[in-house]
Amino acid sequence: MNFTSVSIAWRYARSRNGSRFLNFITLFSIGGVLLGVCALIIVLSVMNGFENQLKHQILGAVPHIVIKEGVGESLAPKLQTIKSVAGNSPISLSQAMVQGNNELNAIMLQGINPLKDQAINPIAANMRYGKFNSLSSGKYNVLLGRSLSQQLNVMVGDKIRIISAQRSVYTPFGRMPSQRNFTISGIFEMRSQADTSIAVIHIDDAMRLLRQPKDQQADTRLFLNDAFDDTLVTNQLKQLASTPLVINTWRAQYGELFAAVNMEKNMMWLMLSLIIAVAAFNIISALVILVTEKHIDIAILSTLGLSRSKIALIFICQGTFNGIIGTLLGTGLGLLITTYLNELLTFLHLNIIANPSDPSAGLPILIDNEQIVMLVGATVLTTLISTLYPSYKAGCVEPAKALKHD
Repeated sequence: MNFTSVSIAWRYARSRNGSRFLNFITLFSIGGVLLGVCALIIVLSVMNGFENQLKHQILGAVPHIVIKEGVGESLAPKLQTIKSVAGNSPISLSQAMVQGNNELNAIMLQGINPLKDQAINPIAANMRYGKFNSLSSGKYNVLLGRSLSQQLNVMVGDKIRIISAQRSVYTPFGRMPSQRNFTISGIFEMRSQADTSIAVIHIDDAMRLLRQPKDQQADTRLFLNDAFDDTLVTNQLKQLASTPLVINTWRAQYGELFAAVNMEKNMMWLMLSLIIAVAAFNIISALVILVTEKHIDIAILSTLGLSRSKIALIFICQGTFNGIIGTLLGTGLGLLITTYLNELLTFLHLNIIANPSDPSAGLPILIDNEQIVMLVGATVLTTLISTLYPSYKAGCVEPAKALKHD
């Protein structure tokens, strides 16, 4: 880049001797870029936080990947080579009904091995009452979500009846669903739908309830470091396995929910990007006015030997300076507001509006540095592209015509 063109562009950027309308359009374009970048950072950070909260609360209790009938002896050692897999454990999943004090609810019954799940199962870290390792083979204990226990009007120590929706037994009164009384030994709270739809028992008790043979191999549950890596891990499993695998992921149950959240985030990105687009059009307007105002200066520079490309470069730099200033100010302001957003809402007494269910919790916020870098780069590139046409017109100014009447 030619130093002469940059220095002239910088002098034009600092000059305030032009028309007031030109200065207004320039400030308006900088303000538009600032507002667009700031709004995008704030909104996307909140959307990222909301998505991350859903991922941990809902997908924390739901198996990320379940391999039907286990992984086999040949595949089990290879699971450690997959970086996204945090651990694995046996699991038995079935649909059931749970009956408390005059209440009956449908649930997803999870049979687990608490010794293997203790360190990796998110439910273990979210126990409200009781202990996660209270599940023991043959004791028929059960862990319930807090919301489900409230609906059933039960607490730790009470007994509930779990009725299998998948297995039945023959009795003198006819065919009856398999059922058994369980003692509540713990209550967890994930603050999600899992609190009302999941019950956890020991895997041996689950196999007895379902009338499964003792030698039947249980399914294998994979815990992932990032639940969104399920597609990648599924492909790796299929490549490592010597025989075909039947694999189920969380997307079968919650895929549509997260697809909707992702679509909403993309639409917010698109709508707020229009603010930056409007600011880019203002940059074009400001440069067109500047070229018209500086046509004599352009003619003089041409007669002094400055090439058309270098003259065009002056105005490219001029418009890019405005875009960079607006982008940097918008990024700084957006990060500042995002960092203290919940404190600001509390100060303005808007935290109840932001989170009616739990005002003290505030908005979930997650600043994605990679996303911000992409936003800054895209904004600067947009402003750079917007300068090309007026800069080209500046390079096409004929010195003789421009100086004819001056």
